[in-house]
Amino acid sequence: MVWLIYFGLPQKVRWVFLLVASYVFYGWWKAEFAALMAFTSLIDWFCGMRIEKSNQKTTKQFWMWGSILSNVAMLFMFKYFHFALGNSQFAKQLYCSNLTAWIIELGKYTIPAGISFYTFQSISYIIDVYRGQEKAEHNLFRFMLYVSFFPQLVAGPIERFGRLHTQLYQKYAPAWEDIRNGFRIILYGLFLKVCVADNLASVVDTYYAAPASFSGYSAWIAMFFFAFQVYTDFFGYSLLAQGSALLFGIHLMDNFKKPYIAKSIPEFWHRWHISLSTWFRDYIFIPVGGNKHGSIILALAVMLVFFTSGLWHGASMTMIVFGLSQGILYLFDRFVFSRIKGDSIVFAQFKKFKTFLFFMLTLVWFRAQSIPQSAEVFQSAAFKNAGKSNLNIPIHIPLFLFIFWLLDNWIMKERADVWLNRFKLPVRWSFYAAVLLCIWLLGGSVNHPFVYFQF
Repeated sequence: MVWLIYFGLPQKVRWVFLLVASYVFYGWWKAEFAALMAFTSLIDWFCGMRIEKSNQKTTKQFWMWGSILSNVAMLFMFKYFHFALGNSQFAKQLYCSNLTAWIIELGKYTIPAGISFYTFQSISYIIDVYRGQEKAEHNLFRFMLYVSFFPQLVAGPIERFGRLHTQLYQKYAPAWEDIRNGFRIILYGLFLKVCVADNLASVVDTYYAAPASFSGYSAWIAMFFFAFQVYTDFFGYSLLAQGSALLFGIHLMDNFKKPYIAKSIPEFWHRWHISLSTWFRDYIFIPVGGNKHGSIILALAVMLVFFTSGLWHGASMTMIVFGLSQGILYLFDRFVFSRIKGDSIVFAQFKKFKTFLFFMLTLVWFRAQSIPQSAEVFQSAAFKNAGKSNLNIPIHIPLFLFIFWLLDNWIMKERADVWLNRFKLPVRWSFYAAVLLCIWLLGGSVNHPFVYFQF
């Protein structure tokens, strides 16, 4: 409906309608969260203007840090405040305060959807304006659209101002190629989410509800299934965002490039959640020293990035441990495993297996509700009698997983829309019909929220 109305409007007012639609979409659940996003956008827009107009470096730095700290403060208040205070006496006093109690309650139960995504998107804008890489947007409402563009608002990809902003206001008439490719990407994204991720989630959720009730073999199945659940869930959302944006003629960046064929953890993070990985590279890793000041600075920069990444993913000790484990594995591959030389096909496959195994194991902290629960899963996988899996796994679940694995690793050498374009019309429409039939008949019986909506 938004798409049809959008192209029925004059070119000069389309972006206004898109802004309104984005805020309606985001505020439908809680209007106060839309107001919060508008407020942070106002601060960032104002700071960006002041940076551009300032001639002194210290003044530019003041406004840049003012914007960054305001974003971090908002993120901390709504996402990390309760976690940071815990059960301290100070926290108990704040819980009783009318001024702060409502914020704490919101942070405990209803973190604003996508706040981590749009916060990072705003911070990248401010830093780019400070560096002189981008010019400040003088129109407040145009800047608000950059922050709130609804296809990628709640779970990315995290787009840079220079890439997204220019596309939002370009003259564009509906093109059949974009419409066709957009719907192809949306269809494949729905298949990954509904048929693969949601079905895997039903098994994973059953296991994590009571890990002690299942065999050691079931623990390995749950870990393996979750590795593909989180991948297909987030990859599926990224495709839905890309396809939806493409209907408006807007090209969002690819967020995944076959991460499970990576031969090392550093390569993995060049393929997984690329918009976040490149954000950390450009705005944390390189500024604190990167790889140009020796091994010690490199190691510290890597650990800082992954510690921050863990916190970005969630306000819990499990997420912090998940992030730090990625940093340790990154440094292990960079300084230790990379010294092992070998060009054989067997060794290349071993490196892929090793990388996937390491990531799969660390995802236990990503999925577990607490450190004790993650320890219980590891203990079960390592020491519990393997036995026969007592998880109920309908045959269509491993079948869908196998189909995705074949498509992702062996068959689709390009993105789904490009790959499909290589086939004749009857083959393409047979594929569409088969996917729609699978979504209709064998989609997950429970509609699981997107994993990354919580971030």
